[in-house]
Amino acid sequence: MNNGEQPTILNPQSSIWGFIQAGGRSSRMKLDKAWLEIDSVPMIERAVAAAKPAAGRLGIIVNAANPQVERYERLAESCDARLIFDLHEHLGPLGGIHTALTHCAAGESALILACDLPFITTEFLSFLCAIHQNPIPHSPFPTHPDVTVPLDQSNRLQPLAAIYDQSLEALVSQMIAADELKVDLLYPRVPTRRVGFAEFSHLRDAKRFFINLNTPEEFQAALRRIS
Repeated sequence: MNNGEQPTILNPQSSIWGFIQAGGRSSRMKLDKAWLEIDSVPMIERAVAAAKPAAGRLGIIVNAANPQVERYERLAESCDARLIFDLHEHLGPLGGIHTALTHCAAGESALILACDLPFITTEFLSFLCAIHQNPIPHSPFPTHPDVTVPLDQSNRLQPLAAIYDQSLEALVSQMIAADELKVDLLYPRVPTRRVGFAEFSHLRDAKRFFINLNTPEEFQAALRRIS
């Protein structure tokens, strides 16, 4: 797709679930960052708004012990999403990915989105879904890859704005059992479509898609960026 050809945008609702990862400890932020507001909208709500039109069906993954679980329940009800409790206690992104995959049926995929990417857009997520679902001429993936993962402008993989096929559930479970918790360890083992930044740099706000907010300083910088 580097030749400028755009993927055909398909309706992904039959085969792609969107899962918002909201269950982290936010240890560096010192509070539940999902509810921090950008332009008066909580980050978790911004993530839901971006993902829902792209994936259709949504799940919100939280830790069952989260003190604001009732607030998450109200959000899930308001946006017709499923509230899902993380199967793993603080195992990071891979644990959340595994939880998502256990809620997908065979032939489905999970669009994983962190709650602290407040500038990501529906346009980009739809673009990613289309790439995942469309075979590429002369591609090694005859149907679609097991993973479709974007890279930012610094060529860094973005595992929490990526798509994972349900068939990976067993392998991810094995990785967790072996204490191999870095998501990057998954990619060399399965057919992975890396989507370079040049492929979507034309999209509005592309350079801001992967700005994530882990600390109070990063949050304040984001506020200054939009002021």
